[in-house]
Amino acid sequence: MLEALGFGRAEAELYELLVTRGRLALEDVLALGEREAQRIALETLESRGLVRRAAGPEPVYVVAPPEYAIDVLVAEQMAALRQVRARATELAARVRAADRGDDAASLIEVVSGPGSARQLFRQVVRSAREEIAVFDRPPYATPPEEIEEVREEQARRFQTDGVRIRTVFDRGLLDDPVEVRRIMNGVRGGEQARVAPVPLKLAIIDREWGMLPLLQSDAGAAEAVVIVRRSVLLDSMIALFESVWAQASEIRPGDDDAVRESDEADLRELARLLVAGMTDLSIAHHLGLSERTVRRRTKELLDELGAQSRFQAGAIAAKRGWI
Repeated sequence: MLEALGFGRAEAELYELLVTRGRLALEDVLALGEREAQRIALETLESRGLVRRAAGPEPVYVVAPPEYAIDVLVAEQMAALRQVRARATELAARVRAADRGDDAASLIEVVSGPGSARQLFRQVVRSAREEIAVFDRPPYATPPEEIEEVREEQARRFQTDGVRIRTVFDRGLLDDPVEVRRIMNGVRGGEQARVAPVPLKLAIIDREWGMLPLLQSDAGAAEAVVIVRRSVLLDSMIALFESVWAQASEIRPGDDDAVRESDEADLRELARLLVAGMTDLSIAHHLGLSERTVRRRTKELLDELGAQSRFQAGAIAAKRGWI
């Protein structure tokens, strides 16, 4: 635990032992290992307020109340991190000012290597201050547990920092129960999610910079990623995202954890295709869906219209002016 606050292993182990024992004499502490190293560890814990010397003639050490001592250290570290973030914002402004110079090539950066690309996306999640906008579609080369870890980190950013997260998921993901659970977990965590045919993978951060894959391996790993800073190209990426977002269907969690993505516009389009005599397979190809999804949405249409058959659904849709 103490490692997260900047302490070394020796200090962490000594602190855990003091918590377990309640108190330790100085000689007992020094006997735990190399005497000078133990002395330094004890002095460090005492100087940071985690350990104090008990009253009495003999040097005996006890743990300070953790609920107060650790809270103070956490507050100090958070204040330091806020200073670092403020400094980073200042440095970013200076970088952008330099980018506005004569070197247009500085507006675009290529990051190579699948490991570098994955690390870059994690940095994206951590660096956002206002919004992360994402196109999410397979294939994924990242292990499922790592994808879930990133999404949990996104949820934490939403809850603790108020960072807005908007994601458009590719329709094909709705045919995989594992992916549906992943999507719904994000929605419950505060993510704004919609579904549509997604043309490519894309991430835009704070409308200040974006990233998209440049080269991709057969396994789905991004072998090279393009970083785009404020420019006409970034404006085009933002416009593409907003266009797809505006036309996408909202994902809402239902009581049965299903994804209810069909709105009236979707049902009207489906009714027109059914009346035209198209088969489920043809409709699936036309809408970029699976046959199973088309059958499910057809059932939604029949339920919405109170129809018992496709023919009857077409007649009712026509009376409503949908066709």
